[in-house]
Order: sequence, then structure tokens, then C-alpha cells
Amino acid sequence: MERLTIDQDANAVKAIFNNLINDDDFKQFAQQILNKVKMTGNKKLLYDTRGLKVMAKEVQDWIKEVWFPEANKLGVTHMAFIIPENIFGKISMEQTNSQREKIGNINIEYFMGMTDAKEWLIKN
Repeated sequence: MERLTIDQDANAVKAIFNNLINDDDFKQFAQQILNKVKMTGNKKLLYDTRGLKVMAKEVQDWIKEVWFPEANKLGVTHMAFIIPENIFGKISMEQTNSQREKIGNINIEYFMGMTDAKEWLIKN
């Protein structure tokens, strides 16, 4: 089950991915993240992707072509990712984020644990 909250310490929208979800559900959850950014004005995102499994190429392309441009329009400045434990999830995440530099000024960093990710968001 995915969860979407506000992390008060990091002043960030926090999304937790902890199971394998189908493509449509993933896109819907990603859209909910953007809606939360709109509603709260938070410009930082904290992704706990430790439970993320493989993402289909179609979803990776959608994130690059649709989701990242929308996040940029909303003024998202920082995204902290806690690295997936599953190697296929890790590869999917890295492939998805590989083209982000072409889409505005969103700073993305990867972390092994929640503490380091939150500290980075707090500093930036």
C-alpha cells in the first residue's frame, strides 16, 4: 500500500512505496503527489522507495514526459529518494530519473536511509 503524508521535519511531501503496483495505480499515485504539492505548497519531495519493485518502461516514460514537467511547473526544487532494496526497483528508479536534468532545476539525491534523506532536505 502506498502512503502520502507531509513530513513536518523536512517540510516535504512524503510518499512511501512499499509494494508492487500496476501501471495505472502508480500513475494515479504519482498524480496524487503532485496534487499534494499544489494543495500544500511544499516544494520538496521525500520518496521512500525501499519497497519499489520494477517499473514498466511505459511508466518510466510517462514520468519523464508528463510527471517531471508538471513537477517543474509546480516549482518542485528537491527530491530525496531512499534507494529500493530490490535491484530491479533500483535500476527502474535510476533509469526514470536519468533525464531529469533536461526538465528544469529539480535537485535529486539518493540515500540509503531516511535520516540522511531528511537531513539533506532540511539543509536545502
